[in-house]
Parts: sequence; structure tokens; C-alpha cells
Amino acid sequence: MIAILADDLTSALDGAAPFAACGRSARVLLHPNALAGPHSSDVLAIDLDTRFVSPLRAQARFRHAAQALRHAPVLLKTIDSTLRGHLGAETCGALDGAGRQQALVAPAFPAAGRTTQQGRQWLHGMPLEQTVFASDQRTPITSSVVMARMGGPRGVPAQRLRIHDATTDADLDAVVATTGLRRPDLLWVGSPGLASALARAHGAPPCPAPPARHTSPPHLGRPRCTLVVVGSLHPANGGQVGELQRAGIPVVRLPPPPGEPGLAMAALQALQNVLTQALATHPVVCLTSATPPGHTPPPAPGFSAQPAQQLAWLAGQCAAQWDGLVATGGDTARRVIEVLQATHLDLLGEVAPGVPYGALQLPTRTLAFATKAGGFGQPDTLRRCIEQLHTLPTTEIPSP
Repeated sequence: MIAILADDLTSALDGAAPFAACGRSARVLLHPNALAGPHSSDVLAIDLDTRFVSPLRAQARFRHAAQALRHAPVLLKTIDSTLRGHLGAETCGALDGAGRQQALVAPAFPAAGRTTQQGRQWLHGMPLEQTVFASDQRTPITSSVVMARMGGPRGVPAQRLRIHDATTDADLDAVVATTGLRRPDLLWVGSPGLASALARAHGAPPCPAPPARHTSPPHLGRPRCTLVVVGSLHPANGGQVGELQRAGIPVVRLPPPPGEPGLAMAALQALQNVLTQALATHPVVCLTSATPPGHTPPPAPGFSAQPAQQLAWLAGQCAAQWDGLVATGGDTARRVIEVLQATHLDLLGEVAPGVPYGALQLPTRTLAFATKAGGFGQPDTLRRCIEQLHTLPTTEIPSP
């Protein structure tokens, strides 16, 4: 089994999806206690949801999960390719929990323009601290030096780190080939670029997957109505949402915060009516955050006013009206599926590198989904996600 530890949902999905694209069964779990159950998937990923908790708590969660997965022949700790999150603390926790001696760190994701050169992370030829990620509202990146992001007070000692440069997929393939796949002393640490290299090295399963069965649930069919939820404020999403608008897809936006908690909740309830009407008359609707950069809505009693949770609340209130989901931003995707009380996600493949799709398992039904990190994609990425879901065959998902 290949085990994957991630700090948010998109990282978990991005880490597992390349293996699914190679024909292996891949499942993403949402809660650490699910690791205690029996699992037969070729690839098992867990979203530990630590992007926005304290470094100490993040380290503890990774230590606990790594201990549960310590016998996996290959253990991968995914990281954001723009170095956001508690990289050092989480890697330290994973090393200790799994009893592994060294972390091989390869954060490059060449397919998305993220490369590692001379120990620094670059985005389309610019060091990270000179890109839009330097002004990220919640996790600003002030250094592109990988060692600096991996070290620190709760980070990994330098002698336990092997940081690799890479500017192409061939470079990442060479890292995997020269290291060897089965290294019980090693923790792999990287972005979807490294996950893809590991998937290529493993190749297709030795036996072809059995034909899809039609005799028992759950069945995954093409959705009748798809909800696109865009919670990331990264500028890349503006063009993607704009393309949906030009295609005639209605876009429902969160209103600017009114300044009073009671008015905030009233505005959301009014927006729920708008969303309900749009879903009743269109096969695809986009729900997105319009919160201005740097402005945080005021809290309301009993209700979180964070945009991701506002979007999740609205999606949940209208859940009976849609049966396909496209979500951008790991935090947004996580909050939406929490509202739906999802148990796990099964991966079928990738719309594009870093854009996985598959089946979202709820207590009473199975939904088609696709997701991506906020900073990923071309202007047509959201449209391609919708097309992927709407051309799914009506068949049962592969059993892990």
C-alpha cells in the first residue's frame, strides 16, 4: 500500500490522483480515526486538515497518523508546491511517528510552473516571495528557500533532509529512480509533481482491474445539476469564473459583509433563495466568494463568517438540488464536504495535472466531484471539470 499524509483536502487528492490515473484504486479519508479500519486500496490518503491550525497541533496530528501508517512500503507527505502550511512541523511529526530517518524533499511541480532551483522554489520563473503568494491573506510566503521553510523551531534538522532541485518531470523521475521505491527508512515529501513521478515508477497494476459491476450500489452517474464552489481568492480564479459567465452559467456571489452579524446572516439567507432559484433552472451554477481582499466579515452568533464556511453553509442548504460538485481551494472543498457529512472520496483520475476527479461518498448517495487548489489552472479549467463530470459513464465506481 502507498500511504499519503496531507494538510488539506486538495493536497490529499492531488497526491492520490496520479496513482488513480495509472489504474490503481485510490481512496481519500477525512478523519484520522478512519485509519483504524481495514483498507484494501492500493493508495490510501488522509486529509489531516492542519493548514490553519497551530504548528504544534499540526505536528501532533501528523505524528499520530504516520504511526498508524508506519508499515506502508511507501509513505508520502504531500506539501503545497508554493510552500504554504506548516511544512517543517508536519514533516518532523511524520518522521517521528513513522520511525523514519530521513525526508527526501522534492517540492517541484513542473506541470504547474513550480520549479526548484538551487534550493529555492520558483513560480513561472519568479521566486515565490516576488509572486502573488507573498500577499496570501492567510499564509503569506516571505521566503522561497526550501530549507528555511522546512526548518525552524519545530522543523526538521538539516541532517535529516535531502532537498532536490527539479525543473522538469524527467528530473523528478530521476530522483525516484536513483533513490529506489522501497525505502523503509525514507519519508517522501513533495507536491503533485513528486506524486506523479512515484506513480509513474510504480506503473500500472500487475493485473487489469475487473470490469465495472452494475449489480449493487453505489453507482456513480453523470450529474443532472453541478454546483461549482469557488472559495479561493487567488487571481487565477477570476478568469475561470469569467469564462463560466461567458458560457451562460449563472454566478452567485457572496455579498460584501454588511458590518453587523444579524445583517450578515440575513444576507446569506437571502442569497440562499437566489441560489435555490438558479439551481432549479440551470444544469450548472457557480457559487463564489466576493469578499474583498484583506476584509474579514464580522462573526455572527452560532455561525462562522469565514467565506469558506459561508459557501459551505449555502451549498449544504441546497444540497438536495445538485448531484455534482466542483470545488476550488482546499479549505473550501473540505468545509463543503463536511457539511454533506461525507465519509470518503474515491479517485478516478485527473482532468489535468493537479485537478483530480472521482466519487464523493455520502451516507445515502454518491456524488461526482472534481477539485483543484486555488492557484492552479488555466482560464478553461473549471469548464473542463464540468465537462469531465457531465460525460461520466453511468457505472459503478471501481471497488478498492
